[in-house]
Amino acid sequence: GTENVLRACCVLNIPYVVYTSSIAPVGPNTSHEPMFRGNEDTKFSGEVELPYGKTKAMAEKLVFEANGEKTSNGGKLTTCIIRANTAYREKATFLQELYLFAKARNGVLNYVEPENTECNYTYVGNVAWMHVLAARNLQLKPDLLARQVYYSYDDTPTRKGFLIRHQLLSSIDPSVRLGSHIPYWKMWLMIQLHRIIKVILYPFWKPQPFLNLPLLNTIVTTFSYETDKASRHFGYKPLFTGKES
Repeated sequence: GTENVLRACCVLNIPYVVYTSSIAPVGPNTSHEPMFRGNEDTKFSGEVELPYGKTKAMAEKLVFEANGEKTSNGGKLTTCIIRANTAYREKATFLQELYLFAKARNGVLNYVEPENTECNYTYVGNVAWMHVLAARNLQLKPDLLARQVYYSYDDTPTRKGFLIRHQLLSSIDPSVRLGSHIPYWKMWLMIQLHRIIKVILYPFWKPQPFLNLPLLNTIVTTFSYETDKASRHFGYKPLFTGKES
């Protein structure tokens, strides 16, 4: 799909592309290597596990390679990448599901992450605003923004993921309270048990996995960043404050 879009831009003389990527092509990876307050230049050695991250990495490579490609009118394509992290918004499905799970347990929100994990959440309105500014400045300052990568960020505190989710849910329903930590070994055991049951019952029943091992490893690995690159390169400031978000 990304390849088709890039080809179409060259054929239709669309000279600027801002590609929406994710933190998934970077990590967490098979080495469970943590990133603590990294930035766009932080390097990782391990390979990412989730198929989503692998395909996003392939797409990023295509976008990088397309920069400088000739368009049909003799111009050239200029590209940059924005890596969005977990974006929260009104009617976000993952928050709705978490809320329903908590309410089914008398308002208790349990969590898997260890106490030392840390991650970034960004309000979707600020992610969108970053794209608008990047698109504008890619045309005004193509030499500066070309082939650059920018992590999305705003005033949402960088901290433990379960604390952020609890804050978001408890702000709309004060009865939602933080529960207990679920040990990694227990989740690992449940995933393996689910896989065994799925093999035994196939093809009579095909239960959907509630979680898989690569996703569990992603949840329990610290992956956070701290950057002002978007601000320095194209004057980005969050359109919505943390409180408004």
